[in-house]
Amino acid sequence: MEHSLLTPRELKLPKQGIPYRLIHHLITGKRHCDGNLKKGFGRDAEVDQVNAMEDSLGELTPEQMDRRVAVDCCCIWRYDYPQRVRDICAVIGGSEHTALRLHYQVSTARRTEFFNYAQALRGWLDDKAPDDAMYQTPDAQETARKVYGMLGKKDHLKALLVERTFYGFSSRALNCSFWGNNVQEPETDLLPFNAYPLNRDWFDRMHTVERTIRREMGYDASDFLCDVGGSAEPACHFKFIRRVDILVSSIGCMSWRGNLPPKDGTVKGRRQITRRYLAALEQYWSGARGGSDPETAAVADELASLMGEPDDYKRWLAASLWKNIKNQTEYEAYPMRQWVEFVKIGEGYLQSLE
Repeated sequence: MEHSLLTPRELKLPKQGIPYRLIHHLITGKRHCDGNLKKGFGRDAEVDQVNAMEDSLGELTPEQMDRRVAVDCCCIWRYDYPQRVRDICAVIGGSEHTALRLHYQVSTARRTEFFNYAQALRGWLDDKAPDDAMYQTPDAQETARKVYGMLGKKDHLKALLVERTFYGFSSRALNCSFWGNNVQEPETDLLPFNAYPLNRDWFDRMHTVERTIRREMGYDASDFLCDVGGSAEPACHFKFIRRVDILVSSIGCMSWRGNLPPKDGTVKGRRQITRRYLAALEQYWSGARGGSDPETAAVADELASLMGEPDDYKRWLAASLWKNIKNQTEYEAYPMRQWVEFVKIGEGYLQSLE
């Protein structure tokens, strides 16, 4: 889907990114019950409560609606969650920095992680040492050591599998555009759009490699030829790199999931983290205090500090964020049609800047 939705652009996005106001209608068009606050059919008392809070506010200003959009677009399946919750709480609190990256968008730091990984795959294929001059940063060298360690000694079939993985990984879209206002950086370069520069014939070469792998491995090739990262997981998904690690480590021992890499501490324990953040947000908007464990109390204090003194508008935004996260946790669903619509709107705006 990302290849059909996203386009590489020779553009440096200034402090003002894609305006939130372009997608106000995605929220207001369905009265108060936004797509992300629904849980199927029927009534939802919590949604009714959030809607009643909004009704009491009267007509919102465009600036207030901008912040409402930021709250509405929190996705718990992104790699930068729960930091995004803190960022959104700062937006609720009135921060001038309202820049957020939504579905399919990644930060420039995340893009660098992809650069390093693709470079390590290419370096292993080209017999470069992990401390070769091509790895110009400590992070790049660390990634190379990790990848080389998982792959081990090269042989013909393993090299074919790594080459195919390299092409699939390097072709994934890395969209670094953003919504809102970025007061922390002067501009954001939207290029490079992929993790590694590929020749024009890379796609044909990848399929040639795939045919050779299938011929040599037979049925066993199916697992190794899975879409890099999983077709349901764009680069913004928190387990994307983990999925690639599993594929690469499997290639290293030539047995699917035969040598799972150590778990990444940054992608585990998210259910407990989410429960903690839900409790903290509920304390803010409902006014209920006490009874929290020390970790939750610390999160509650941090988020309350970011949002500032509660008022009716901030309480409503916090309740909307709480319900958004709660539903995604319980139902693991988000209205993809709505995501696709605002991705297209964002792409249209970037095109108008060229």
